[in-house]
Amino acid sequence: MITKENTTIFEEIVSDKIFVCAQGNKHSCAVVCKVEELNSSVLDDLVQNVDAHIFKIIGKKGDYAQIEKSLGIFCDDVKFVQREHDFTVFFDPKSSQLRVKKEDPSQLIEEIQKVIKVLVVDDSTTICNLLKKIMGLSPLIEVVGSVNNPLEAAEAIERLRPDVVTLDIHMPNLNGVELLKQIYPKYKIPCIMISSISISEGPLVLDALDAGAVDYIQKPDMSNFANIAAEINKKIISASKVKHVEKSRNIKVSAGSQYNTDNNLIVLGASTGGTKVLKEVLDHLPDEIPPILIVQHIPAEFSRAFAERLDASTKFIVKEAENGDLLKSNLVLIAPGGKQMKFVEINGVAKVEINDDAPVNRFQPSVDYLFNSLADSNCQKNIVAAIFTGMGKDGALGMKALKQNKNAQTIAQDEKSSVVFGMPKEAIKLGCVDNIVSLDEAATEIVRACGRLPLKNAQ
Repeated sequence: MITKENTTIFEEIVSDKIFVCAQGNKHSCAVVCKVEELNSSVLDDLVQNVDAHIFKIIGKKGDYAQIEKSLGIFCDDVKFVQREHDFTVFFDPKSSQLRVKKEDPSQLIEEIQKVIKVLVVDDSTTICNLLKKIMGLSPLIEVVGSVNNPLEAAEAIERLRPDVVTLDIHMPNLNGVELLKQIYPKYKIPCIMISSISISEGPLVLDALDAGAVDYIQKPDMSNFANIAAEINKKIISASKVKHVEKSRNIKVSAGSQYNTDNNLIVLGASTGGTKVLKEVLDHLPDEIPPILIVQHIPAEFSRAFAERLDASTKFIVKEAENGDLLKSNLVLIAPGGKQMKFVEINGVAKVEINDDAPVNRFQPSVDYLFNSLADSNCQKNIVAAIFTGMGKDGALGMKALKQNKNAQTIAQDEKSSVVFGMPKEAIKLGCVDNIVSLDEAATEIVRACGRLPLKNAQ
């Protein structure tokens, strides 16, 4: 039996056999066997290894017909993929999925096994060694070099051709943000900032994100090694897939005659790449706006600096939300890091509640948490909800609830302009998005949705 938990690389040519995969919410397992070998005992073993009775079967049509009746008692959902010719089953370590390809998958297997080359730039030899140790835990990552002097980083990039670069914030001669501004325009390599995640470093990290950094990670030490190692490697792998996105050509939007700040409420969600995107959107909205609530996945130490940065670039007020803040026109409230932000309406007065409720989708703040609170409320305003760049799926189910319960106007950022097309993609897959837009179009479409003007069809 093949399971995702105990498999590194698996490959088998399937000719006279069938492939059966049992998929659960957390685990999955599979068998490759002849039809006559797929008995109730084998199916029992599959069911016991997962937490849901969902099966995917790949094989010849006649084979499926033979087992359909007996399989029906084991599962709630069966997906059958017909393959009349030989096919190859192999394990993809990047996605932790068993995949099938009709052709010879050698080229694809070579591609998925390609090691991500990382260059570490940090003046601390201790941190360099810790990062090497952490990244050495992943078979998909290799530290190809480390540089203690930031002035030598460009030469190392030329020589080593890394896929991802990590940059310490504080270094002698040149800090990480200054170095990023030199190397990113030239090499377009995804860069991750190494930060102590302190309030004092918030403005520097945000400067780096504005300058093109993909993400930031907490500086490791031996006290948090176990907790942070998996997160660091996950971010390195994700960064390796990030594409360079050209600067937006967004222009300031004119509100138009049907734009009413009193009857609308705008809610926005974003994650990786979102700090820059949200700034672009707010900078290009009209000077008069309805109340706006924003959830950006961000540490508690950075959310106030993020709000202050947005406040400085707009003509309306942007602030880190506090418990009990009223929703007002020309006011943008940013969910504080490490907290949840909820919409509440008491005696007809709309406000936010900031609380310590548990993470949703692992996040505090969570987009789904905010969206669902609004979907379950008595709010009668025209709601405009938008999801922008970010990893994962936070916000997708909440947007679906807003569409179903409030007939909200819903918008998602397109793949081309997203740094990471995760959260928007998940919302689009649920069929709850009215309009898919580029970053250039986002401010215009938000205003259009507030005026209930016709939206162009989602693609």
